Amino acid sequence: METTPDPNAARDTLRAAERAAAAPFVDYPPTPVWYPPALGGWFAILSAIMVYRPGPAVSVPLLVVLIALVGAFMAWHSRVRGTLPTLTGAPKELHRPMYGYAAGVVVIVAVVVPVGLFAPPIAAVIATFVLVTIGIAAYERAYFRAAQAVKERLA
Repeated sequence: METTPDPNAARDTLRAAERAAAAPFVDYPPTPVWYPPALGGWFAILSAIMVYRPGPAVSVPLLVVLIALVGAFMAWHSRVRGTLPTLTGAPKELHRPMYGYAAGVVVIVAVVVPVGLFAPPIAAVIATFVLVTIGIAAYERAYFRAAQAVKERLA
């Protein structure tokens, strides 16, 4: 007796594989409200070190603390989300927010560097805090919307 293959079985298997591959990018708890201002503050401190140039006795310990904070953040982020966002393997809907993030970094640098060179140092620190905080919040919203689109497509 010959069995006829189920034409839906292959499609269902492929969809299940796509859902599993997308899960680390779209199944995660919401970003805490403190996340954008914390990153804005981190970059503002880095900006302050660069524009005020306090000397090695102050700048080296501050940089060590900032690097330690990055390590702690990466560990937390990996634990909470299960992955770090990369374009490799990310669902296509997430590419636009990720490229937007990269473009935002370029815009922030293009604004902050001239401010740091030609305005009072505090202006660069404030600009860094405000732009990074707003940029991260915008990225998080765009990423959330794109993740929802992935979930809808794979439902």
